[in-house]
Amino acid sequence: MDTLQLILLSVVQGLTEFLPVSSSAHLVLLSEFLGEEDQGIIFDVGVHFGTLMAALVYFRSDLKKMIINLGSHKFLSKENNLTANLIIAVIPILLLGFLLRDFVNLNLRNSEVIAYATIIFGILLYTAQLRKGKEDLDSVNLKQALIIGLFQCLALIPGTSRSGITITAGLFLGLSATAASRFSFLLAIPTIGAIALAELIRVSFIDITDNGVELSIALIISFLVAYISIDMFLKLIDRIGFTPFVIYRLLLGGWLLMYWT
Repeated sequence: MDTLQLILLSVVQGLTEFLPVSSSAHLVLLSEFLGEEDQGIIFDVGVHFGTLMAALVYFRSDLKKMIINLGSHKFLSKENNLTANLIIAVIPILLLGFLLRDFVNLNLRNSEVIAYATIIFGILLYTAQLRKGKEDLDSVNLKQALIIGLFQCLALIPGTSRSGITITAGLFLGLSATAASRFSFLLAIPTIGAIALAELIRVSFIDITDNGVELSIALIISFLVAYISIDMFLKLIDRIGFTPFVIYRLLLGGWLLMYWT
């Protein structure tokens, strides 16, 4: 992979990881367009650690509070409600992701699946926002967290969008746009962390040292772009809503069906 492709793919990963438009779908499509079918494990490690670090830094105050509460209150206390919810919500994707990873890679990573998933889950997101919920994060209970976690499993289908489907679930459960988005982004931390760790285990120390420049570029660019993406999204979402993302998904899905399938 040349430097320009590396930069472009890193920007796309950082930009789309937290937007409800599917990062995996954009990487698959862009890779096909560039003639680079497999970005390689080093690239995957770099961008996943980059986006993970962006979320960790952005939500550092929330995470610090959660850690302090874990040390000073009982686990199932009100103070640890968010922590317990995130743990419950991440379990389904960890289990199904491990079991279905190979099946998804072999059977679902194609433009037709991406096109239909982009359209269908875009319409679902639009439907969910019509509820106009106003609940905040403190209102989420363990049952609702599990439902959001089960919805997240649909993100195994390329084109779905991990953030998009978890935000959709939150909206259906009555959360406000901001609350649903914040829960989704916080849930991304253990989810992306597990993915990054699984990928890192597959990489040898020699691979890392031999490809240190590529790894560093992917990590730094995806970190910077993802951080800006999170910040802008959370500042604007109550004002603009999800309709612009839905329109984009419909246009992208329609274009894929007409020209790429």
